[in-house]
Amino acid sequence: MLVSRPMTARAAPNAKKRAYHHGDLARALVTAAVELIARRGPEAFTLREAAAAVGVTHGAAYRHFEDKQALLAAVAEEGYRGLAQRLAKAALVPENDPRQRIRVHAAAYVEFALERPAHYRVMWGPRLNEDGRFPTLEAAIADAFSRLTAEIERGQKAGAFRDAPTRDLAIGVWIAAHGYVELVLRRRLKVKSAKVAVDYFLSLLEPFLDGLCV
Repeated sequence: MLVSRPMTARAAPNAKKRAYHHGDLARALVTAAVELIARRGPEAFTLREAAAAVGVTHGAAYRHFEDKQALLAAVAEEGYRGLAQRLAKAALVPENDPRQRIRVHAAAYVEFALERPAHYRVMWGPRLNEDGRFPTLEAAIADAFSRLTAEIERGQKAGAFRDAPTRDLAIGVWIAAHGYVELVLRRRLKVKSAKVAVDYFLSLLEPFLDGLCV
């Protein structure tokens, strides 16, 4: 399982000035921020640098994002919406066994995190909405989490999962996936490929699923 060469996130190209259509500046700034995060991390870039990457003044950027925290909130929101879409797709699998459906959802979470590590670092970094400025971010988080709680509830109604608070069981799955992803992204667990990473996670998840099922 462990190999000498760790899986690394794909390096983003150097951010460079790009054209954007009128009305798309906010979208372009988010994209530039993701590229800067991939190369240097969420803490090591400025809103001014994101503006320069798309060829506008920092004053133009401030018309869309009042500060860097607002830009990071937009990155995190985009990430959670992407995660929700991935989980929604997982829910469409033609599989009726509740245990297997949770495996599919957990795999989708890990796959998303490994494919979009820059988004993931912001999503699970310091909380961005402490002051309540970003309600749409909170809505996106709730939507993503609800995809998992809905699947847990489905299994409970089928009599497959234990009778416990649905939210608590969903948090348990979420924590297991998140902890594993952190180990992989921080290279504490060295894996050969994303597929190996997902397969190994699913094997580690089995004892938890034993406890989830009745």
